[in-house]
Amino acid sequence: MSWTNEQVQETVASVIEKAGSDDAFRSLCLTDIYAAVKEVTGKEIPQEFKINVIDAKGYHANIVLPEAKSSSDELSETELESVAGGSKSGANDFFGTVGSIAEDAARTTIRVGEHAANTAIDRSF
Repeated sequence: MSWTNEQVQETVASVIEKAGSDDAFRSLCLTDIYAAVKEVTGKEIPQEFKINVIDAKGYHANIVLPEAKSSSDELSETELESVAGGSKSGANDFFGTVGSIAEDAARTTIRVGEHAANTAIDRSF
């Protein structure tokens, strides 16, 4: 499955919008985000693609650890799959896209966290 950056952004926006008005869907997002995304888009996400959903209640921090490199500095399975046939540009395209998707996801997480923090601050006064 291949998703464009635009499709990822549209999906995230759709999930957030529906979760904001549908308590059952919000609960599904927290327990099985893969099923929730399929409900919204009709597309399945591979279980290898990790998605973390954080409820905006309270304060949270996410730390994303990079993939561990072995001492021999060999390509990972993901890197090997993306360069099948020896295409270095394929690897660059793949990792460039993943980087921008991760960056967009981080920005969305920050916006949601800021909103939650602002809401919590407003409620405390």
